[in-house]
Amino acid sequence: MELLKNGRVNASRVPTTTAQTTQECYNDHAFMIFMYTTDDLLLAASMAATVFNVMVIFCAVKLFKRSGDTMHLFILNMTVGDLILTVFCHPNELLIRKHDFLQQIHLCAVVHYFNWTGLAVSGLSLTMLNVDKLIYFRWPLNYDRSMSKRRAALFCLLIWLLSVGFISYCWLFNIVYIHTFDCSLQMSPNKKFYYEIFLILFCVLPVTSSLIVSIYLFNLTRQKRNAGSGGDTSAFKNKVKSLVFIFATTAWTSCSLLPYRIMNLARIHLFTWSELSCEGKQMMNWVAWILIYLLTVNPIINPLITSLIYAPYRITIKKFLVNIPVGNRPFYNYQGEHLHLDSSSFASLRRSRNRRSSSTESASLRQSTEVRVSMGEPYTPSKSPSKEHTEQEFTFEKKMEAIHEDSHSH
Repeated sequence: MELLKNGRVNASRVPTTTAQTTQECYNDHAFMIFMYTTDDLLLAASMAATVFNVMVIFCAVKLFKRSGDTMHLFILNMTVGDLILTVFCHPNELLIRKHDFLQQIHLCAVVHYFNWTGLAVSGLSLTMLNVDKLIYFRWPLNYDRSMSKRRAALFCLLIWLLSVGFISYCWLFNIVYIHTFDCSLQMSPNKKFYYEIFLILFCVLPVTSSLIVSIYLFNLTRQKRNAGSGGDTSAFKNKVKSLVFIFATTAWTSCSLLPYRIMNLARIHLFTWSELSCEGKQMMNWVAWILIYLLTVNPIINPLITSLIYAPYRITIKKFLVNIPVGNRPFYNYQGEHLHLDSSSFASLRRSRNRRSSSTESASLRQSTEVRVSMGEPYTPSKSPSKEHTEQEFTFEKKMEAIHEDSHSH
């Protein structure tokens, strides 16, 4: 955001006519309509993404408890960073830009602080997610020792300490400050290199290294599959499937975060905003805001990638949203990271159903027999079927004798 804010601050310090001309250069009517429309859409998308981020966190905790795979810890850490952005930072930033009464210095300082924190935690967690898979596929025999549950938890804690420590240092020692003109984050004179340190250490290097590692892992697993050295174990197949999710997340993060960061570094070292012509400022303003919106969309798309591409999360969320149990037991049961049909419970359920249906049929048959008997003659509980049969034969013989005697008499 500093790229645009610096230009507007510089414009506010020059004479009024020049400032108005500068504002007209990159604040035309079409741009304002584009900005207001996109802000409203992103505000609604951030609210929806918050729900998906919460569901991904729920799935990560559940799957980690069930399988013990350390990658779920890094997914949890990364998603918490995205949740900070979607639930607090981006909605407040969009509303502050829309309403002047929200442009309070303390509110803006908190928003910018957590914005940096969410970006740093998410980027470093993505790096550790790729490192986790690199150790598994490159040194599989040392994986359990190198990336244990305890060590993965320590890495997650270290990510938070490093991110919060650096950002708190910048805030406490007045390296950054909030400008009262537009609530933007500015760097103190002679301390702008701290912003470059943040860009390189927490944004550019983590995402770039993650992309390189992800491409290397993709080629490595393809070679192992072709050579058949990976084996046919289910654990290896699960890890290979997880690489698709990791590669998709890394590629999306690289495409959405790196362009704006690289553009800011280029602005700092290659050209000066105030020296651009009016057409140049207008063009750079459009490009910069499009890249800013692309950066804002990143934590909105991340939970969708996790919940749609990675099968354990997709199945867990589907089971959470649409859970239709049969009797007292659901048909499906988790073992590891796969959902399968519990054949024993299904067979016992079918047997119990058959017993219930057979007992119901026999009861209805007895009831219909009793109805027919009661309509013909009084019901006698002590009668047995054999006695009823002999009595019927005796009455039939008596009737035949009576008919025979009548015919002789006539």
